[in-house]
This record gives sequence, structure tokens and C-alpha cells, in this order.
Amino acid sequence: MRWSARLLVAASWISGAIFATYILAFFGGVALGGAAERWNESLPDLYEGSALLSTAAIGAHFMAGGVLLLLGPVQLIGSVRRNVPGLHRWLGRIYVISAGLAGLGGLGFILGKGTIGGPLMDVGFGIYGALMVLCAAMAYARARAGNYDEHRAWAIRLFALTVGSWLYRMEYGAWFLASGGIGTASGFTGWFDAIMMFFFYVPNLIVAELFIRARRRDRGAVAGFAAATVLLAATAFIIFATWSFTARSWGPRMISGITEAAL
Repeated sequence: MRWSARLLVAASWISGAIFATYILAFFGGVALGGAAERWNESLPDLYEGSALLSTAAIGAHFMAGGVLLLLGPVQLIGSVRRNVPGLHRWLGRIYVISAGLAGLGGLGFILGKGTIGGPLMDVGFGIYGALMVLCAAMAYARARAGNYDEHRAWAIRLFALTVGSWLYRMEYGAWFLASGGIGTASGFTGWFDAIMMFFFYVPNLIVAELFIRARRRDRGAVAGFAAATVLLAATAFIIFATWSFTARSWGPRMISGITEAAL
């Protein structure tokens, strides 16, 4: 259980760091280069010059999300919490603020403009943003109250949510590789699109709950083995999807964003 969890955290951090670098380099780079309309190369209708508030909200969502992906795994490292508690507390404050900005930024975009997928995507993504803000607030409140077991549980749930936008892309990529895109349609109106409006974060929370409960002392050998199996399967998927996306999309766009900013 311990080693499977560590492997998952390591794979998540490496993949998340690559994705965070892509977010900061591409979205930040093209914005600095005066070509923010290129955000739409990643997802349609993200940037709209006439909707400055919505554009600023989604920009804050992406930038804060990059910070979350970089800091999240560090906050879960036990040796950092035990040996450098001051660093853990300060990084935790940055993490909670970033989670709030990411969640509120996404909600602001939905309320101001709406998603490309219509009402169902608005609901799915809106619940995701609200849950992120809730988990961030609860993790902070439990830490301030000195209830560190509950604080850790809420922090794990928050981490499971913060990797959602990263997994959303990887899960779509894996589905296209496996099926050729069956169930997807323009405007995200296919049956698979409808599933993905919730699937990119609900299974994450289930895995998080398994991990939280499996850490309790009263767990049995069967429960521990089942949880470890789920964690190892998640690790294998992350490694495969990261390699595929970095080669096909993230890597080239990183270079493109850096080049745009340098022009």
C-alpha cells in the first residue's frame, strides 16, 4: 500500500509538472506575445476579446491550476510535513489560495459565458469548481482547528480534484487512441462527451476515499490489496497517457508558447 501510493504520487507529480509547464508556457507565452486568441487551439472558445471578464477568469483558472499541479504532491510528502512544518504550512496557504482562484475562476467563466458543451457541461464543470472551493476551505479550516487527520483527508480530496483538468485531457486522448473517438461530437454533444463532464473528477474522488479509508488501522488485508491494485492501475494509466500527450501535444505547444513570448 505504501509503495503503490508513493509510486502514484511520483507519477502524478512528474506528469502534473509537465502539464503545468505546458499550461504556463503555452497559455502564458502566447498571452505575453499578444496572441491570446491561440488559447482556442487547446479548447474552443476559451478566448474572446469582447468578454474580458470571462477571459480573465479562465486565465486565472489555468495559471492557478499550474501552481496546484506543482505544489500538490509536495504537500503530500510525509517527510516534508514532519521535518519542515513551516514550509508545509506556507505552501499549504499558497495551495489553498490557488485552489480557490482556480475554482472561482472556472465558475466565473461558466457564469459569464457558459461552456461549449451547453447546460450539462455547465453543471458538471460547475460542480467540479464548487467542490474544489469546498475542499480547499475544509482543508484550511481543519488545519486551523488542529484536527490534522481530517485536514489530511480533505487535502487528499482536494489533490484528487486538482488533477482533474489534467486527467480530462489525458482521458480524452486515451479514448481517441483506443476507439477513434466513438461517442464524441462537435460541441461536446456525444454520449462519451456527456460521461466525461463528470468522469474526470468523480473517479478521482472515489480513489481518494479508498486511499483515505485504507490508511486506517482497522483495514483488512483484502481492502489494502484492493486499494493498492487500484493505485497501481492509476499509475500505469498516468505513465502511458503522459508519454502520449507530451509527444503529441504538450511538448510542441510548450515550444510554441515560449517562442511566441520571445518574439
